[in-house]
Amino acid sequence: MSEHWKHRLLTVGVATVAVGTAACDTLPADPMGPAAPQLGVVGESGSGWEDQALDVYTQNAYLGGDTGPLFTADFNDVPALIAAASLFWQQVQESAPQERMAAVVDEIARRRPDVVGLQEVFQFGILDASFQPIGGEDLLADIESAIAARGLPYQVAVVQPATSSALPMAFDPSIPGVSRWLSFTDREVILSRSDVSITDTDSGVYGHPVPLGPLELKRAWVRVSIDHDGRMYNYVSTHLEGQSLPQVQAAQVQELLGSVLAGLDGVTILGGDLNSDAAAAPGDASWTTTYDDLLAEGFEDVWTAAPHSPSDPGYTCCEDPDLRNAIAKLDQRIDFVLVRPPTRIADGQARGHFRADVVGGRTGSMTGSGLWPADHAGIVAGVWLGSGALVE
Repeated sequence: MSEHWKHRLLTVGVATVAVGTAACDTLPADPMGPAAPQLGVVGESGSGWEDQALDVYTQNAYLGGDTGPLFTADFNDVPALIAAASLFWQQVQESAPQERMAAVVDEIARRRPDVVGLQEVFQFGILDASFQPIGGEDLLADIESAIAARGLPYQVAVVQPATSSALPMAFDPSIPGVSRWLSFTDREVILSRSDVSITDTDSGVYGHPVPLGPLELKRAWVRVSIDHDGRMYNYVSTHLEGQSLPQVQAAQVQELLGSVLAGLDGVTILGGDLNSDAAAAPGDASWTTTYDDLLAEGFEDVWTAAPHSPSDPGYTCCEDPDLRNAIAKLDQRIDFVLVRPPTRIADGQARGHFRADVVGGRTGSMTGSGLWPADHAGIVAGVWLGSGALVE
């Protein structure tokens, strides 16, 4: 890499990491039975719908470190940048990525979803002065290793890189120059079970990034189309911009609705970290228009449609950055599974059954080292729209 680009990475890399790692999580819900769905969703009679449902799991994997020091670092102070990057990398390592990703895979093994949507599946690299790799950590590789070790029938269906950059980690006055770098790439990922019939895949980066000097903070989406039980399902997983930049998030949502989701045949299921708190009210820091905008476009929130305890708010965000808080701190509902049928029945209601559980937010989900698997909880949901005709 040229010295020109190294300088540009040095000046903007910290801001990129800092903005790109905002995240949130949820409380777990009690296991759900086959009771009829609520809130305008009509349940069909009959048994066995659970076996026919398409089951999805969405999880923000979490990069593993506190970006606070990166926010406050002086871009013109190289020693301060190096100190902040080194501390961040130390925290990533202390978050035990392999152990945490193994916990996510344990959830996959317990639930056996058809597809899994993952956000913040970071790849970190330690690079020498010539930008050659000498170490690092790859969350996706950790997930694949845990899947292989358990003999689970899952593989990567689609991967989409988003923001990618590097930070200085060491300075050698004898060069003189940066002698060690921390590179990083954010990725959106969908895993699929081997018996799932995938007919198409697609992915992309939103055209509404956050400009950071010569670099841009990018968000992405991934999609698989599935022939399931004689019906086409499109599962889209995404991670939208944070709540502190609502205008950018709103622009990404309009692109999502207008370009990514428009024209898809069959049932559309949208999952991911949408950074829009359904439990908040206008004026709250965690509230954006995204959740309401998606409902207005015909999406049903599987969490509210499925039966669950009224005492369970379905929170998914956020644990402490070091993941070591002994009691869950989830107090926002920003991770979702939303479903939109291809058409509506005569009474204007979707016909089907739904279930939803929040996972990874109880103390029993913590790893052997006493860590939460991620700063977000995940959602496992089942969607079955029944055999009745859906008509305009």
